[in-house]
Amino acid sequence: MQTNRTVKLTVIKGLMILNALIGFSAYASAQDIAEGKIQYQSSCAACHGMEAKGDGPVAKELKTRPADLTVLAKNNNGTFPYDMVYQVIDGRNSTIASHGTREMPIWGYRFGPPQAFRFKHHILAVIDYLKTIQQK
Repeated sequence: MQTNRTVKLTVIKGLMILNALIGFSAYASAQDIAEGKIQYQSSCAACHGMEAKGDGPVAKELKTRPADLTVLAKNNNGTFPYDMVYQVIDGRNSTIASHGTREMPIWGYRFGPPQAFRFKHHILAVIDYLKTIQQK
């Protein structure tokens, strides 16, 4: 009888720890999303707009309208294209002329190679934020 009680207590303790870890994980995620929104607003909104619809104040001056970042998942069969977005932000995907060359994306020192590794948490935070604003 004592063994069953010990097992139950161990399981309950384990579940409590798991619950705490999940809670802390959600909290960190909320912080990342908040940081991502700030990073987005300071680095992306001038072209893509505050609502990420491609209508920022600089958009009118560009030859090609910036992408609507709220439809990335919708345009990818409902799956958010995490890797593609990361590669655009860090400059590896050089197919977007308005972002500049691979060596010097528009974000320059902040996000481009070789600083991408140093600022990886900023890039990940922006991506986490973009995932939260996707249209259904």
